[in-house]
Amino acid sequence: MESREKERYVKIKLHSSIRHPGLDEEKHEVNAKGLLIEKAGKSYLKYEEQQSGNSVQTIVKLDSANALIMRRGAVTMRLPFVKAGERPGTYGSGPATFDLVVKTEKLDFTENEDRSGGRFNVIYDLHTEESLLGTYNLTITYTEGTI
Repeated sequence: MESREKERYVKIKLHSSIRHPGLDEEKHEVNAKGLLIEKAGKSYLKYEEQQSGNSVQTIVKLDSANALIMRRGAVTMRLPFVKAGERPGTYGSGPATFDLVVKTEKLDFTENEDRSGGRFNVIYDLHTEESLLGTYNLTITYTEGTI
């Protein structure tokens, strides 16, 4: 039986800004190499980051209506995004895991016509126990190739 999964190496750039209540905006930029995986008509990015010397594996389901970020390793996280809606998520570091509410303000994914690259943007609020943790703006761009 033929596999319906295709993988390509990609260069990934992540730009994020975080605004926690009462604090200055934080900005982060990460460059990584990873894989663009096409499976069952959906696109996924898979890459690894180092945080404080520890590895974190990340998979991002790229979609304009129903997206997802999953992280495993030093940090575990599941953040589901639905256009103009909210979903339950989780965040964990070490033995502690917290339930979150992910409120998506904007969700957008566009691919180049030749599928050699694309751009994913999500703006969302994270809440726990009815408290706003922060407003996040994440943009991921990727292009075919390796660093």
